[in-house]
Amino acid sequence: MLAQTFPASAQSTLRFGTVFSPTTSTYRMLVDACRRIEAETAESGAGAVAIDIRTAGEFGKPTELLKLVDNGDIEIAYTVQGYSPARFPASSVMELPLVRRTAVGGTRALWELYESGKLDRDYQGLKVVGLWALPAYGIFTASRPLGSPRDLRGLRVRNPSKTVGRAMAKLGMVPVALPLNFMGTGLKDGLIDGISYGWYSSTTTAGADGQPLMGQLKNLLDIPFSGPVVMLAMKRATFDALPEPVRAAIDKHLGKAVSLAIAEERDQAEEEVKRKLAADGRHAVLRFDPAQMADIREELEEVYADWVAGMADQGQDGKGLLDAARKAIAASEKP
Repeated sequence: MLAQTFPASAQSTLRFGTVFSPTTSTYRMLVDACRRIEAETAESGAGAVAIDIRTAGEFGKPTELLKLVDNGDIEIAYTVQGYSPARFPASSVMELPLVRRTAVGGTRALWELYESGKLDRDYQGLKVVGLWALPAYGIFTASRPLGSPRDLRGLRVRNPSKTVGRAMAKLGMVPVALPLNFMGTGLKDGLIDGISYGWYSSTTTAGADGQPLMGQLKNLLDIPFSGPVVMLAMKRATFDALPEPVRAAIDKHLGKAVSLAIAEERDQAEEEVKRKLAADGRHAVLRFDPAQMADIREELEEVYADWVAGMADQGQDGKGLLDAARKAIAASEKP
């Protein structure tokens, strides 16, 4: 972990739990934002703040961090919304399969929906300190071929979320609930045939036998299947109790600005990894042709309809939300 250096004049400390290792670019970007908040509030003379940002596991398990915010044990949490699917149903529109390709497109759309009030019910009692979509995951296997949509049938794939699992099942895959840190052993032991995961993350996440996860994979389907929504969250009451200069600095240096910067950096890293893997001679990067993709989209219409119906059951306009999301994404992701 990077050394914590707090302003000598800090009047309060905000504990910030993340899921990152200290070498990841996202963690470094967040640390930089925190230091700028500290410097700006110290200069204001009206309520300097220190931010105690920690790496994975130091404040709690990844799945526990949002609960720790709720309980007041920490003040800021990075969380994957899929860890709490019942809490963020409207935001899961960005996890629907083939809705988007990029992190930037998803993140811009998320902020447009959030700022318009369409996601208000998801964030009751919370202050959104950051909100972004990760790049859309591909589908990767250890040995099973992926030459056509038919090859997806019967494929046992680690399921990253409830929304994604429904789509997998519709295409004939077998979703397997497996913690992220067990993907490597799951592949090694034959519990799963493959994963739906990020390109860059597959090169940095540990697999079995001390090798990166990507070292266990061979066939890489370049399909924008889905990707999670992540956020930085505070209790609204905690944020509102901070001095105005601190609130302003948090909004300036975290919030939308850092969300878009992280999304842009992740998209660039994803494309760089794709190029390297396609040229390394050990992996096969595959794509379905337009006709095959059209067939897949047709198959998934039922998944979209189910999602819309589920939102209606909760008293929300799922169709309007999906239409708004697609329109916002289209404005950022040119064909």
